[in-house]
Amino acid sequence: MLVRDTMTPRPITITTAESLQGAMELMAMKHIRHLPVVDANGALIGLVTDRDLRRAAPSPVIKGGDHAQMDTTTVERVMVRSPTTIGAEQDLREAVTIFVDKKYGALPVLDVAGKLVGILTPIDVMKAWPGAAPRK
Repeated sequence: MLVRDTMTPRPITITTAESLQGAMELMAMKHIRHLPVVDANGALIGLVTDRDLRRAAPSPVIKGGDHAQMDTTTVERVMVRSPTTIGAEQDLREAVTIFVDKKYGALPVLDVAGKLVGILTPIDVMKAWPGAAPRK
């Protein structure tokens, strides 16, 4: 099985100009945990995760936390630059190896020309596993 058979195609993306607050709201609204960061031409330049955003957020239990900074700080400050990627035509087992060895939660998927075409998560892999799909 190939990565393209399992990935989530056409992932939701953001640019480096997006605020941390905007990225958090988008993730919550779309029920996702990873956002590829692209430049003006749509080329992948980074990846921001819900964990990156939580680390950057002021603690709600500590008084005086500057929550306004979440609106003025951009994802460029916290994103992973040049994230590990995988090709759409690669064997899915290669992605699983990366997930296990590196403990990554997502891999942006590129086509042969280097264009972002999808995102792959361990959940996508589990859904593709024969017999592992949740019963409805």
